[in-house]
Amino acid sequence: MLKLYAFDRSPFGWKVRVALAEKKVKYDMIVPENKNEDPAFAKLNPFRKTPVLVLDDGRTIYESTVINEYLEEVHAQPPMLPKDPYERARVRMIEDTFDQYVYPAIRDFTNSQFDYQPPILYRKKADKVDHKLLEESRIRVHEHLQRLEAELKGRTWFGGDVFSLADAALVPALTGSLKILGVLPDAKYPNIGAWIGRVTARPTYKASAPKEPPTIKEA
Repeated sequence: MLKLYAFDRSPFGWKVRVALAEKKVKYDMIVPENKNEDPAFAKLNPFRKTPVLVLDDGRTIYESTVINEYLEEVHAQPPMLPKDPYERARVRMIEDTFDQYVYPAIRDFTNSQFDYQPPILYRKKADKVDHKLLEESRIRVHEHLQRLEAELKGRTWFGGDVFSLADAALVPALTGSLKILGVLPDAKYPNIGAWIGRVTARPTYKASAPKEPPTIKEA
C-alpha cells in the first residue's frame, strides 16, 4: 500500500489527500517525527519537506503538485484534468500561481497578526501586530480572490465540469485557512462561496479534511 508522509493540518498534505480520496486510492498516512534530524526521512526527501508519497516498491515522490500529477497519470479515473489542452494548461496555471503567490500572501496575512503554536493561532497584542504587512497582505489576498472569482464565472469547478487538480489545491486555503481567518465567506465573492458549498458537500472533502484544524485564541 502507498504511504503518505504528511501533517494533518498542512495545506499541501491536505491537497494530496483530496486527490487520493477523489481517485479512491488507499494509503497509509504517516506523520513524520523530527523530520529535520531524522536521516531516514532525508532518504525519502533530501529537502526534508512533506508531503512525500512512498510507492509500493519504496521509490518516493515529493512536492504536492508532482504527487498529484503522478496520481492523475497512474489513476486515470476520475480524470482531474480537462481534455482540452488549453484548459489543462489553465488548470495548471491556477494551481501553480496559487502555490507561488497566494499562499505567501496568506502566510504574511497570518503571521502579521498571529503567533502559531499548532493547532492554536494566538492573536498578537496590538503593539506586536505588523500593521503594515497586515494591510499589504490583506490587499494581496483580496486581489487574488478577485481573480479566482472571475475564473469560476460560468464554471462549476476551476476545471470547468471537472473537479480538477486546481480544485484540490485550493481546497485547504478557501475552505480552511481563509475561513478561520474570517476572510471567507464574503458576499463580494459569490462564485467562490457557491464553490465552497459544493466542495464541502463532497464525501472526499470529509475524508481528507484535517482531524484537528487550527483555531484562534484571542489576545
